Amino acid sequence: MYFLKSKQDQNSIDLAKKVINFFKRARIGFCLDVSLDLPGKKSDIKSTEPDAVIAIGDDNLILNAFRELGEKETPMLGIASVQSFLAQCNALNFEYCLELLEKGKYAVFKRSRIVAKFDSKTTPIALNDIGLFSAKSASLLRYTLNLNNEKFMTDTADGIVVATPTGSTGYSFSAGGPVILDEPSIFSITPISSLEKHAPIIISDATKIRITDLQAHSPVIIIDGAVRIPLKHDALTIEKSKYCANFVQFSKEYTIESRLKKRSVAMNIGKIKNLPPSAKLICKTIAYEGSMTQKEIITNTFLPERTVRHALELLIRKNLIIRQPYLNDARQAVYSI
Repeated sequence: MYFLKSKQDQNSIDLAKKVINFFKRARIGFCLDVSLDLPGKKSDIKSTEPDAVIAIGDDNLILNAFRELGEKETPMLGIASVQSFLAQCNALNFEYCLELLEKGKYAVFKRSRIVAKFDSKTTPIALNDIGLFSAKSASLLRYTLNLNNEKFMTDTADGIVVATPTGSTGYSFSAGGPVILDEPSIFSITPISSLEKHAPIIISDATKIRITDLQAHSPVIIIDGAVRIPLKHDALTIEKSKYCANFVQFSKEYTIESRLKKRSVAMNIGKIKNLPPSAKLICKTIAYEGSMTQKEIITNTFLPERTVRHALELLIRKNLIIRQPYLNDARQAVYSI
């Protein structure tokens, strides 16, 4: 039996309906999250013991589903209805992936999670990162960072982020932190705009991270960039959770690392150097973001629809991209490198 959770936007709901129809045709048992306004047996994620969680949507939905699972280590299959870094399949191939899942032809990839503790309280378990910031914008944070009960540094900064290998490609990376490939037993700590010019550091994931002597205007803990928890104390401990995030994995082509490497693949300069700027931008955007519909390309590049349409036709003629049907909406197509 599978537990199905979905975003509430129209694309995700339409895809959820197709997944439900597939389950019914294949006579596969399932139940729906209570938030879904679709016909079927309803439950909440903590009250069920499914074989796997099916999360339809984007990265935020997948991160939220893992937080809701809490200490449960149920495997999760992400199906992307929009661009997603964490999902393992999309509207084009979800039926094939669900068939493999039902037949047991998959592996489980374990990813580390982290948790923060303060004043005998525990935060939700994070898959990506835990950050500490001031609730007041443009307000600095003064703190001491202790590693395994030894003082490491004192800093004044906009904030500090502790990231797992999974989260190292997110906010931490955009703030100058390192990218951690695969799943080594390490975390990164990245000060945000440090006045003392402290660089990001790499630590063992067995390290006990303690932030003390905190001085800030209404400090707030931010879990996975989504959950905000006011911190009314001057100390905080962050450590590896005992509970992993288990991802269903069919092929290394769908691993996060594979997608990250594809983003860094050099473009064929000889083929694109004489193209119009709009075509170059679209080609680079698809290479970086992955498969996209024309609507998503327009949204990401801010180019006019007519310009995008002509650029896509040119890129297809040059064999720089391919066009495939978009199974979630027959009126659209998906463009890929």
